[in-house]
Amino acid sequence: MAEEALRVDTKQIMGCIADGGLTPSALSPFHGVEPAAEKSRERRADLMPFVKVVAEPLASVSMIVLSPEGVVTSRVYAGGGQVVLVRHWIDQDGLHNFRRVQEKDIADEASQRLMLDIPPARLDYDTKMSEATFLSFLALIDGWREKKLLSLIGRKPDGKFSFTGDEPYDSFHRSITSKDVRWLTPLVSMLYTGDQVLSLALFRESLKNLSPKFVQSAGPRWELTPLGEELCAMLGAPLAAMKLTVSMIKNDAIVEENLIGLRGMGIYCVLELDEKNREIALKNSSAPMIEQYIHFSLAKVPKTGTAEAARKSAQDRPKDLASQPQHRVTPEQTQSKKFCSGCGKPLQPGAKFCTGCGAKI
Repeated sequence: MAEEALRVDTKQIMGCIADGGLTPSALSPFHGVEPAAEKSRERRADLMPFVKVVAEPLASVSMIVLSPEGVVTSRVYAGGGQVVLVRHWIDQDGLHNFRRVQEKDIADEASQRLMLDIPPARLDYDTKMSEATFLSFLALIDGWREKKLLSLIGRKPDGKFSFTGDEPYDSFHRSITSKDVRWLTPLVSMLYTGDQVLSLALFRESLKNLSPKFVQSAGPRWELTPLGEELCAMLGAPLAAMKLTVSMIKNDAIVEENLIGLRGMGIYCVLELDEKNREIALKNSSAPMIEQYIHFSLAKVPKTGTAEAARKSAQDRPKDLASQPQHRVTPEQTQSKKFCSGCGKPLQPGAKFCTGCGAKI
């Protein structure tokens, strides 16, 4: 049974930050928020451990799920010597909610969001590819989708299609400029951090590097293998997509590791980008795999240094600013500070979109 969330207002949180002498790091939703003018008179012992993790996290785990129904965001903060995970969100009443969670809870939520209650097909399509080959892979699916739709419109359904080298390329460029998240490429383009510029010459060359599992040459044309047909059929119109990001601070800079999950009819897979070699791994996946990914990502997080780096950043501010009269924040001003209901990041005055997750305000 899930632990009941601790619900508090902004004033109490700012009091805890002042009491604990905390300096919210760049990973924290309270980064850049003015602390309380005075220490709180009533200290909440049960609140301080949660605020400390969220204010000075060792890492954060964020999840964005996209589907035709809309966007769902979720964020968890990791801190403490044994890596305590705390979920933070703003409810409809404007109160901050804190709840301690486990790695399995995050994986289970991802599973539910991607409708993994339907057992995924266990197809052997695990493969690695370069970024250019990955874009060719998307183009192949886009080309198949267009041919399939045209065959249905013409009332001549046919599951076996062949392509010239240029046809998927044209389909890809028509798809990548679309905002229709019912199709694969627009969904992935909202989540993928890599370069999506691909020349026709590079596309033709990359098509040759696609795994023979998916496509094979048939003279001047290309044909999908049975596995390629299956993959196109299931990912041509995915039910949802997810981006799972583990963020941490290394050498005073935010470093991210990203995993993209895709859910089709009867299939669930992930795209994992290797930043070092710029390769993308396509893997058949499951909820336990997501849990394992989160566990090993958090295991690489430095257990010390984040809070010290945040304090150092504060100490390195120009001295002329430190010598200026400090703005005193009244309790009324503190309470009026607005936060994103999706990811918990503080909102800039007059902003129409959250800078943290992109959600419309």
